[in-house]
Amino acid sequence: MNSYQRVMNRFEGKPVDHIPNLSIVMMFAAKQAGYTYREYLTDYRKLTDSVMACHERFGIDVVSAISDSLREAEGFGQKVEIHDNKSPETLEYIVKTHSDINKLRLFDPHDSRRTYDRIQAIGLMKERACGEVPVMGWVEGAFAQSCDLMRMEELFMDLLEEPEPIRELLEICLQEEILFANAQIDAGADIIGVGDAATSLIGPALYKEFALPYQKRLVDAIHAKGAKVKLHICGNISQVVHLTAESGADMIDLDYMVDMEKAAQIIPKNICICGNFDPVSVVLNGTPETIRKEVERCKALSAVNNNCIAPGCEIPPDTDPRNVLAIQEAILA
Repeated sequence: MNSYQRVMNRFEGKPVDHIPNLSIVMMFAAKQAGYTYREYLTDYRKLTDSVMACHERFGIDVVSAISDSLREAEGFGQKVEIHDNKSPETLEYIVKTHSDINKLRLFDPHDSRRTYDRIQAIGLMKERACGEVPVMGWVEGAFAQSCDLMRMEELFMDLLEEPEPIRELLEICLQEEILFANAQIDAGADIIGVGDAATSLIGPALYKEFALPYQKRLVDAIHAKGAKVKLHICGNISQVVHLTAESGADMIDLDYMVDMEKAAQIIPKNICICGNFDPVSVVLNGTPETIRKEVERCKALSAVNNNCIAPGCEIPPDTDPRNVLAIQEAILA
């Protein structure tokens, strides 16, 4: 069974030869391939080289164009600084006042340098994967994208005091993310990851009003184009796990702070869960033995949910490659 069959069977609740390894690699992948992170973020060929190498060396069952959260923000015109060895940073938020929301314009993802670079990465991955490895594109959720364009503290205050302009911002971001997801699916993406990290910082009531409706619509649009959806929310989503299950996503990533055993009881079995050991204490600072124990814990959940295995978030760049190999070795044991 190849990686494509393994992952798609898992999505559909069909038998697999072993649980898929969906570890997230970004800076780690670039470092292993000998590239700076700037090169990884700006040259789709180097990004593709990096993730294909991780698939081949570490048994990761997907090749993904995940890289950073600011590609779409740049497309909207936001000033972003790209560094050699850390994530990009916003230099100046494009939405400073509510009137700035009305100035935002949807853009064709093919016309912005770094959104187009991701589309090109998808095309090259699809070519090189030869149908044996699923290709995963990536977009921001509408809520996370809004927080990329507007200072988060101000946006959160407006959720309570002046929500209508924020709804307008969310709608613009949603429509752009649909455009970006569709372009990646057209280029060959089998799965779209949706990163909505900022939603881990709001409680159930605000999540239900300002996150869930937009997640549902984005998921519906991606499904209408024929791709699967993985919802990835960094942080502790214990209070809203039941709501993430209403998004319609085919898979929900769980960060290490979430009690995965409880989540497996809440999330219906037809929705895969993925995770969820600590990428720092277990993978970066741990040993193959500590990794084995955590993988065994996650494997035990297969009796409850059709899960996939990965650290709760990105594998840190300075991780010993032997520890990353240990993840796959434990899955196969």
